[in-house]
Amino acid sequence: MAIELRPARRPRDREKVNYVTQKQGMEILDRQARKYLGMSGSEFLRQYRSGQIENPDRSEVARVAMLIPLAQAE
Repeated sequence: MAIELRPARRPRDREKVNYVTQKQGMEILDRQARKYLGMSGSEFLRQYRSGQIENPDRSEVARVAMLIPLAQAE
């Protein structure tokens, strides 16, 4: 039984990585917090960090919470 090996992808075939700034990250977080939770991104951060979010295991909260690293300073 023979195994066919594919050639490795060349670096030029890789997709481009787009980085976001902290400001852009906060804009993304703000937009999603308004969409899913009806509050601003800064209000979400304040409530989330202080444990004031009701039922923090909801999928809507998780969708926004996973964006927090984008909005934090490096």
